[in-house]
Amino acid sequence: MYQNQYSQQQRMSQPPSVLSTKDDAYLTDALSWELLAAKKAHSFASQCSDHQVKHQLEQLCQLHQQHYQTLLNHLSSNQQDYANQTHPHFHN
Repeated sequence: MYQNQYSQQQRMSQPPSVLSTKDDAYLTDALSWELLAAKKAHSFASQCSDHQVKHQLEQLCQLHQQHYQTLLNHLSSNQQDYANQTHPHFHN
């Protein structure tokens, strides 16, 4: 039954132009998680003496920065004012 219902639903090719309160809360949380992960990786890398581990942590920091920026760009492409006023930018 579940498969039948799922196959009848169509995937959205573009996000909706208006975000629900739940969507907004989820995106705010996701941005916070990515920002926190990037900051922690950056902090750990700055304290690390093993060059290989430090390099991996720096790459992890960059990955989370990219995820954060992707989310932020997606929001700002549809709602420029909303994204700039609500969510801070990441700074090392």
